[in-house]
Amino acid sequence: MENIEKLYDLYSKDVYRFIYSLSFDEEVSKDIMQSTFLECIKSIKNFKGKCSEKTWILAIAKNQYYTYLKKHPFTENLYDSDLDKYRDYEHESLDEYNEVLKIINKLKEPQRQIMILRLINDLTFKEIGQIIGKSESYCRVNFFREKKKIVLQFEE
Repeated sequence: MENIEKLYDLYSKDVYRFIYSLSFDEEVSKDIMQSTFLECIKSIKNFKGKCSEKTWILAIAKNQYYTYLKKHPFTENLYDSDLDKYRDYEHESLDEYNEVLKIINKLKEPQRQIMILRLINDLTFKEIGQIIGKSESYCRVNFFREKKKIVLQFEE
């Protein structure tokens, strides 16, 4: 149990940030974060150490999010409908951040996950590949292609 508490202390913010960047819903993010760590408790004996603990936990979080979407197929994306609620007009950089997130949110999978995991969770391409089930080079190439497109869109 101490191991799970340590994992929770170390990675709960990363899990929350990752799920929030996918769902843009605070309550959903909290719920999925909790279910992620419950799943960690159930499957910690199966963790072989082939990837980092953080990668393993974020992969579980991704699966928990998709399970949630299957159970709630009509969940609307709050980011599109309530964007103004999250803006802080005193901070121009936050507006720019929100605009970049809005562009990333419109990407297809797995490019969307690659961008979020790299930019928001600061994972390596190897870790991202382990989470989404693709090679490190696939993740690297897709990240740089999408980054280039986003920069062009943002400049327009």
